[in-house]
Amino acid sequence: MSSTSETPLFDRSPALTSNYEQAPRWFIPGYDLSHALAAVLLRDRIGERGRILVVGAGGGVELSVFARERAAWTFVGLDPSAVMLGLARSKLESVGAADRVELVQGYIEDAPAGPFDAATAFLTLPFIPDDGRRLRALREIRARLAPGAPFLTTAGCTDMSSSRFDEDLRLYAASARRNGAPPVVIEGAVRMQRESLAFVTPEREESLLAEAGFKDVHRFYQALWFFGWMAAA
Repeated sequence: MSSTSETPLFDRSPALTSNYEQAPRWFIPGYDLSHALAAVLLRDRIGERGRILVVGAGGGVELSVFARERAAWTFVGLDPSAVMLGLARSKLESVGAADRVELVQGYIEDAPAGPFDAATAFLTLPFIPDDGRRLRALREIRARLAPGAPFLTTAGCTDMSSSRFDEDLRLYAASARRNGAPPVVIEGAVRMQRESLAFVTPEREESLLAEAGFKDVHRFYQALWFFGWMAAA
């Protein structure tokens, strides 16, 4: 997530924002489970109190789940999309947690310096190309964490240059059809995965985390071609 003059994808795509609450549940098996597991792991690592950086916080799903986990946790939610941050604000108000969250519009370098007790980036890294920018973003996240603080991330991982990518997209669409997603939404979502995101293999994702300085990288979640990792700063 690095600065760009381009309008954020979710600000350019009303169809994405209008379906954001439901769409991940259509497409990603275990979507809610991944958040519940993350909440358990965060509570285990940081205890009753902590300040957490949530990267890609637009929509407010992670923030609302984590805020309900511990009443003494506070948060900085970061996202480049003004529209998505508006949704997050409404979501937080609905669960009575708005007073514990600072929402920041921007990219990772726009986040406060910290140190934070934990950080998360759910379904966010694929928006950052692996051309040096993804590694820089991970280093920026790590630089804002206290020593040993946990970082949890989830992402789709696949080899976009191989036939496996077509197979993964087929399963992505099949999961959504089974869960009742409208055909027009499925078509648009598959097109976005193919044209707008930058997936890497699970091995490459783990390599980037290690190169950014994270330690003890291990998976806590996997469903089809979606993975979740926890690492320590």
